[in-house]
Amino acid sequence: MKDRKIIVYISLSLIIVVSLLAFYFFLRKPVRTSQPKSIQEKRVVVFKDVKYSGEKKGIIDWEIKADMARHFIDRPVVEIEGIDGQYKPKPDVVVYFNGKKGIINTEEEKGTVDEVSINYKKEYTLKSRYMDFDFKKGITSTDAPIDIRGERLTLRGIGLIAKTDEETVRIKKDISGFVETNKGRFKFESDTFLYMLKENQFILDGKVVMKGETLNLLCKSVSIKSKGSDIEMVEATGKVRLISKGNMAYGEKAVYYFKDDIVTLTGSPKLVRENVEMDGDSITYDMKKGRFNVNMPRVRIERR
Repeated sequence: MKDRKIIVYISLSLIIVVSLLAFYFFLRKPVRTSQPKSIQEKRVVVFKDVKYSGEKKGIIDWEIKADMARHFIDRPVVEIEGIDGQYKPKPDVVVYFNGKKGIINTEEEKGTVDEVSINYKKEYTLKSRYMDFDFKKGITSTDAPIDIRGERLTLRGIGLIAKTDEETVRIKKDISGFVETNKGRFKFESDTFLYMLKENQFILDGKVVMKGETLNLLCKSVSIKSKGSDIEMVEATGKVRLISKGNMAYGEKAVYYFKDDIVTLTGSPKLVRENVEMDGDSITYDMKKGRFNVNMPRVRIERR
């Protein structure tokens, strides 16, 4: 009998301890902050076949169509899928783009499009993993790799920023590609790339390398000026080196007029071949004949 009482007391004690612990942990339990799914769903309205647009001075300057849109009621944010859009940086210029999905802030008129493809004046197509758009400021940018292809230009790089007001497109780093001309194909590499729309001018900057069929060019910066779709002039500056058929010419500036098919090198130019070195007022390279010519030469022969 005595043993039974002891067992009953022990059991009651365990029940009391467990109850106290349960009550303690109940009071300590964190409060659930997330709302039920049914309430969250009420904050989003789903639409199909929608269109969003913005205007400047009463004129629509951007427009986006989407197959599906999830519109948040409590904030001006729209998630969209199946995107087709257009942007008018100028009244006579239309930039078309499409993407897999994206997000738009309708108040700030900015957003992001994933797996984007941009077509500029039906001349160039640019593709990237994503692109950020700020329609109010007229800025398009990405830090992802980009791929540009046109009838005569192929270019790859990493990072891009395009500014409507300045009418410029800058690719940030690791540039490589080639350009097709009526004089042949030229491959190029550089640290950065800049396209100035007003001047129709391309600038390759920082450790530039250009390789043609008969001539290789190394320098710090190259400016390519075009007239219409044709290249008119190439100007290289900063520690210029021209290499062709065992000859190497040095200078600070080289100008290549495509019409004349002549490269002119200035800025203390010199020509080196084997152990012969010639200085001159200028050095020209005939692209058709593949020959160098030194104006007012001063010859120095290095003895071995």
